[in-house]
Amino acid sequence: MRHLRQATGLPMLDHNSIAQLSQLKKEILASKDYAEGTVIGANGRFGFVKLDDGRTAFLNPERMQRVLPGDRVKVNVVKNDKDQLEAELEKLLAIGTSQFVGRYKIKGNNHFVQADEQGARWLFIPPPQRKKCQENDWVLAELNKHPYDDNKASVKIVARLGGPEDDFIHHNITVAQFGLHRSWPRDAMTQAEEIRNKIDLADRQDFSDLPFVTIDAATTRDMDDAIYVTQNNGGWQLWVAIADPGHFVAPGTPIAKSARGFGQSVYLPGKSLSMLPENLANDAFSLLPEMPRPALVVRMDITADGEISNYEFMFGKTVSRAKLAYQDVGAMLRGDGIQVSDDDVINSSLREASLLAQARHSYRQKNHLVYDEQADYDLIINKKGMLEGVQKRERNNAHRLVEEAMLCANICAGNFLAQHKTGVFTTHLGFRPERIGEVRAVLREDLGEEFNSDTINELQGHVDFIHFLQNSDAHRPLLAPLKRMMQNSEINTEADPHLSMGVSHYATITSPIRRYVDLCNHWSIMQILDGKQAQQMPAKILEQLRETLQQGRQASRQLEQILVGQYLADKIGLEGEGVIRIVTQQGFGVKLLDTGFEGFVQIPKKVEKTFDAKRMTLQIGDKRFALDDVVKVRVSGVDLGKRRVQMTLPDGFPPAAENNGGEADSPEEVLTQE
Repeated sequence: MRHLRQATGLPMLDHNSIAQLSQLKKEILASKDYAEGTVIGANGRFGFVKLDDGRTAFLNPERMQRVLPGDRVKVNVVKNDKDQLEAELEKLLAIGTSQFVGRYKIKGNNHFVQADEQGARWLFIPPPQRKKCQENDWVLAELNKHPYDDNKASVKIVARLGGPEDDFIHHNITVAQFGLHRSWPRDAMTQAEEIRNKIDLADRQDFSDLPFVTIDAATTRDMDDAIYVTQNNGGWQLWVAIADPGHFVAPGTPIAKSARGFGQSVYLPGKSLSMLPENLANDAFSLLPEMPRPALVVRMDITADGEISNYEFMFGKTVSRAKLAYQDVGAMLRGDGIQVSDDDVINSSLREASLLAQARHSYRQKNHLVYDEQADYDLIINKKGMLEGVQKRERNNAHRLVEEAMLCANICAGNFLAQHKTGVFTTHLGFRPERIGEVRAVLREDLGEEFNSDTINELQGHVDFIHFLQNSDAHRPLLAPLKRMMQNSEINTEADPHLSMGVSHYATITSPIRRYVDLCNHWSIMQILDGKQAQQMPAKILEQLRETLQQGRQASRQLEQILVGQYLADKIGLEGEGVIRIVTQQGFGVKLLDTGFEGFVQIPKKVEKTFDAKRMTLQIGDKRFALDDVVKVRVSGVDLGKRRVQMTLPDGFPPAAENNGGEADSPEEVLTQE
């Protein structure tokens, strides 16, 4: 060994030198700014890392070649010569996605996939992994080799989704992109067929004499609730019959596992994706008229002033007398001279249900929380899967009586399950923890130092606070910006309150055909009524279910943006009144009142403006824009790639975009706008 060191000229290091080198290494490592984050693409070859600590670091084109959007990475954060935060890649922690949707590209003899996201590069497809695809076909691809080690990535084609002009191509893309496809394994379909043939109602409590009716859209097939109302001691007795798949689809069975994976039925524009096999959702469990069906029956006593004084849960057999449509029931309740049924008992039940709904609404306004109704819109989809029009959904008393009846059932379920320390609740915990400081600052400035904001995130304190704002002409404008600082509601196994509704507990049970949470709550009620220990949903399953439900919401939202963008692309110049729904320092978002279409009024950078982030207002000269203001706007452009609709005000405000002077956006501004 000594001869080898002498021959190679390697110096021998003493213990002090080794210690010094070790210390130097520690100091170098200590001086580095290590962080972890997620890779984000951009409109170019560069990218960013969104760091877990809230910072954003630039990824230059060379480093971006080694990663893909969505990847989790460890980086060393440095300052570049532009004094920007820049990321040096240290380690690939996790691959962002294994499957993705993209366009098929051919260049010479080489085939590629370009992912459907900004800045996505072409990824090579080895010859054995190709399918019979043509240029610009939409495909579902899977990552075959990640580029981190050598900058070279490859993919394989999982499925061809269709050509750019194929019918319902955007639906197919959305379903694949968000993993929404409905494919039940063979054992689940076998179970579904067995259930259809073996539904035995003989030993069930018989509620067939009660004249339940369903009220829904005329095209609805998966009907999971029916109602009946009668007078009772100066108030009312409300009966709600709910489809009962829970007694036949047990936890852990093939159908239950599939339903858990799907989370809920997803209603995309022009197409629905059922949570349960359709032969169960639309037939065996659907409360079809004149068909005996298993049901969870909730009987509730409602006082004359709208308070729920008593309730009871029972499982039994019901028969819906009729399938009624909202428009017909609404017309009858308006006194248009029509009867929806030849049965006077049914007509009387509907009138009593409408009176009950009015009493419940007044009770909730006084004791809970009720916000202004928001308009709903139906997108009219043609046979090719494209948007051809929009119909504003006019709410009437039929919608309101069904809504109030379902709220009653869910509130009772929340209280019942909370008492037994089980169930899945829908909770709302008020203002976001990170925004509570801003909320209190606004309240001090507008309401004075003496206003006590300590309890605004507690149930009664929150109810009292919102009531105060709703009943004050001077302070009511604070409601809109403060609502934007609240948390979203979420499902939870903790029996926390629903502050936005102003109720102590809320657990949904009225749609077990369509929502897995409701099915789980049916299982819990079954176990309680049978005297058994109710099972609690594991935390891991709860978190997976939250993510699945969020995916469904994002999918519907994205598809609507795509279809609306294509619809408006040849309608530039369309004008209409809209309500301001969001305000930022760059401009404000507007929702058209007649159609529900949304767009953004961008204010050029060089225009002087003052943005109040706490009150969400934008002051430009003598013009002030605030949430819920109604403004007239014109559609001025559509960016199909970014799924954005640009709007301007018809009077020429804001100033033309060329006032920007042609300045290019910085990388940080690109990321912010995305």
